[in-house]
Amino acid sequence: MPAAEDVFGRWRTRPNSCVVEHGAAPKLRCQDVQLDQRSPQVVRLSVQAETKEPGVLLRLTLVGALTEGSKPMVCRNGSCSLKRDLSFSLVSFSLARFDGRGLVQGLPRTWSAQGSCQIDPSELRCEALNVALAAAGEPPWRISAQLR
Repeated sequence: MPAAEDVFGRWRTRPNSCVVEHGAAPKLRCQDVQLDQRSPQVVRLSVQAETKEPGVLLRLTLVGALTEGSKPMVCRNGSCSLKRDLSFSLVSFSLARFDGRGLVQGLPRTWSAQGSCQIDPSELRCEALNVALAAAGEPPWRISAQLR
């Protein structure tokens, strides 16, 4: 008897290339991309990037809802596969910093966000704008990755 599909789970990969950009700040190289599907409509994308400070990592997490026409990932036993395109509109993003031992440095900062992510099995593109700081000219956060 085939296993039943779950509506939740996780997909994770080490991309061939991945970059996080924020305005004029130096580009950060991503090490890890993870998608968590919380329900058939809610997706959380996390990327872990190296900072310019030795041993310090930054985790950028984007949460959003699948756009109309986008279907959730196929998941079984908590593990998902990314076999079709995903598109979601952002509602929030957060930043957390970790030291060389993997310990968090302070509480993560979280903001309301505008923006979107488009992910297909080979490429990821996201743009997140901090809603509270957009009027003051805060640049968007951009993530781009070659997954294969």
